[in-house]
Amino acid sequence: MVMNDQNDRYSLSELQKLIKKSIEENLPGFYWVSAEISELKINYAGHCYLELIEKDSHEDIRSRVRAIIWSQKARLLLPYFESTTGQALSESIKVLLRVKIEYHEVYGLSLVIYDIDPAYTIGEMELRRRQIIKRLESEGVMNLNKELTFPLLPVRIAVISSEQAAGYGDFTDELKNNIYGFVYKPSLFRAIMQGKETEASIVAAINNIFEAIENYDLMVIVRGGGSQADLSWFDNYNIAYLITQLPIPLLTGIGHEKDLSVTDLVAYRSFKTPTAVADFIISQSLKTEERLLELRESIIHSSREMVKMKRNIINRISVNMAPRVRSSLQNKRTLLNRSGLRLSGNIRSCLSQNHARLNTIETNVSKITLNYIHDKYRQTGDLKNRLKPSMTRYINQKQTILDNFSRSIDYLSPSRVLKRGYSITLFENKAVRSSNELKPGSEISTILSLGRIESKVFDLKKPDK
Repeated sequence: MVMNDQNDRYSLSELQKLIKKSIEENLPGFYWVSAEISELKINYAGHCYLELIEKDSHEDIRSRVRAIIWSQKARLLLPYFESTTGQALSESIKVLLRVKIEYHEVYGLSLVIYDIDPAYTIGEMELRRRQIIKRLESEGVMNLNKELTFPLLPVRIAVISSEQAAGYGDFTDELKNNIYGFVYKPSLFRAIMQGKETEASIVAAINNIFEAIENYDLMVIVRGGGSQADLSWFDNYNIAYLITQLPIPLLTGIGHEKDLSVTDLVAYRSFKTPTAVADFIISQSLKTEERLLELRESIIHSSREMVKMKRNIINRISVNMAPRVRSSLQNKRTLLNRSGLRLSGNIRSCLSQNHARLNTIETNVSKITLNYIHDKYRQTGDLKNRLKPSMTRYINQKQTILDNFSRSIDYLSPSRVLKRGYSITLFENKAVRSSNELKPGSEISTILSLGRIESKVFDLKKPDK
């Protein structure tokens, strides 16, 4: 389709101005608008820029618009909102805003915020909190952690907190310095305890504890004192549900004086401060120690009573048994005497039979031994006659070899070598084998076959390499 009429044609800026004029004429004044903050940024000049959204029942975004609080107004509204609700204006909260609609040729549609109704946000926060509680109750998990049995000796403690938080330090110091000398082993699982990253951080910490749950007796979540606003981060379904699934009790001390968060409600016990959590753990350990001491005394008392009772029974039995024992002993003695007489006769008969048998064996052994000795003596004589010539030849051969060795050694003796014209040169009483061992001026001795020569070296000729 071709547009020919010049009067129906608009430039972009003309159309933008037309839209702006239409909005100003048809949507003048102020409007109260409810929305959720999806983004919030404050620039260096103090202007607060927001993105507002509205979601449907499936959490899908059905509407989105930009908004702004100019710095002059922001300096009033932001502190007012936080002091009233206990929570800073931030992302993911629902608000009721008094706005004016503006349209800019470059930046488009936006809402300028002039006022905020904190009562609406408080109501939304409470509604959200109640919905979480109702969901947990409908799932039947609200009191699961409360129904667990508290450990008798809660020594191994998994702690979710920020390492820099004063509350964590207070908690560990209280445990360490308890006056009873109880020893505890707290293990820190670091987490962010306020702000929009709280949920993901604490959920990750709980999951890490789950992976090594057999190493812990108890779990605690502690933080230092904070504003009421910080507490709202613990009104969280995912955190609360994970706590209900723990197989060990969880204690909370997240630093608030009045209201309880959903996290507190599902915990085994909740306390106002980390120090109070530590005091409770110590008190439970003390109760266990007292019960053990009472049990020890009870066992000792019961044991003494039982020993006393058994001793009385033994005494009564002893009195009743004495006549019976004496009678039984007399009967047994009579039986032993009779058995002894029969046994004595049997032994004499057995000894007589064995004596005759031994005499027969002795005669046979004597004959066999004499025959064996005669055979060996004859064999020894034969062996001697055969060995004598062989040994004589062997000894003569070895004597000849020794004589040859003796002549060789005598031939190579130093005295015979010297007689053949050789000499031995000594330096510092050691034989000289090379001129390298001497130097000009060295005093040497030369041993001859007859006599000894003392001399001094004047010149040396080094040996050829």
